[in-house]
Amino acid sequence: MKVISLVTRKGGSGKSTLTTHWAVEAERTRGKKAVIIDFDPQGSSSSWYSKREVDSPLLIQSGPNLIKDHLEACRTDGVDFVLIDTVPEINAIAVHAARVSDLVIIPVRPSVLDMEAISASVELVQGVGKTAVIILNQSPTGSTVAQEAETALSQYGLTICPVYLHSRIVFSRSMIDGRTAIEVEPKGKAAQEVKESWKWIKKQLGD
Repeated sequence: MKVISLVTRKGGSGKSTLTTHWAVEAERTRGKKAVIIDFDPQGSSSSWYSKREVDSPLLIQSGPNLIKDHLEACRTDGVDFVLIDTVPEINAIAVHAARVSDLVIIPVRPSVLDMEAISASVELVQGVGKTAVIILNQSPTGSTVAQEAETALSQYGLTICPVYLHSRIVFSRSMIDGRTAIEVEPKGKAAQEVKESWKWIKKQLGD
């Protein structure tokens, strides 16, 4: 079983959207089993799940005192991937999530404020000794800003996903009723970005 946490101090980076989309994609490919753990008191992933018409992937609301038991239950149940949606800040909850993870993903929007905020996330993963990668999310379409951001972010020495996820209306639209872009527009560009980024993440996990 592989555990992935999404960590960033910047709100609005799209952690919940990415968590839910990748969890659905994880179950869609090769019959794998995924679980979402909502570590965020704001409960964005939980809100998405409450509106979902199907009961998969399973979602668990957890916290630092419960996470070990929940992960052990997932392992016993044969879960392949656990994706943890964390708080939009660097605190004890985010640190705890990173510590139990095989891979930490730091989603970053290609904006000055987001890129200035990433240093705290990098320090967190370095402090707990975990492998981390950066994924550029909500990139403007028809612009080179994501490439420029990638060049600037390379100073941190972390692996950066070559697949950019762009700001597309279907991402927001799908979250309204508990779906994903893949389920709304299976052949759309957003769906392709989710598929390709998840495929890349699995490679980082050695899957």
